[in-house]
Amino acid sequence: MPSNLQIILVSGAALLFLVILYLFFRPLFTRKLTQNTLNDSSSMLFKEGVEQGTLGFDDEDNLFQEQELIIFNLVSMDKSNFDMNQVLTLLKNLDAKYANGFFSYRDLSGREIYRIASGINPGLLDSDTQTHVLMMALDLHQAIDPVKAFETMLESASGISEKLHASICDSARAPLSKQMIEHLRSRAQEISHLKSMRSLSVK
Repeated sequence: MPSNLQIILVSGAALLFLVILYLFFRPLFTRKLTQNTLNDSSSMLFKEGVEQGTLGFDDEDNLFQEQELIIFNLVSMDKSNFDMNQVLTLLKNLDAKYANGFFSYRDLSGREIYRIASGINPGLLDSDTQTHVLMMALDLHQAIDPVKAFETMLESASGISEKLHASICDSARAPLSKQMIEHLRSRAQEISHLKSMRSLSVK
């Protein structure tokens, strides 16, 4: 029969083994969770939207084009649902176009810059929607001027969040930091440069 000391040693070894496993696999789980969050956000607005014909881009060739999504989440500071009458009025005052349950902000030529939907499935916005998260999404590859489109969405997000008492978060719903803003701005500049190079090569 094992002594108390042996039992303690075996238990300690088992506990140490579990701690090592946790430390080893924790980064993997964290990356997986973050990636799932990103995938869920993009899927809600674009992949499912294309299939349902509600949130898909107007571009008929969209299914065959590259996508580079920038997603902001406007999260209610006290986690209470937004006043939808206030939300709908605010978005309409921004001259956003309402269609099929979401808002689309367009440039003077009528081309979409970014769109706004509920951050909670199925993502539709109407007077009966109950949500404490608004999602803003921009596809840099579709934008004529990716940098200007990004700055426009960022400015709109700041204005909307101030009026709705919401926090601006990234696609993983973490507070949007200055470093993340600069990273996204740099990515928009890269896409803009890439589009310019492709345009020159066609000519």
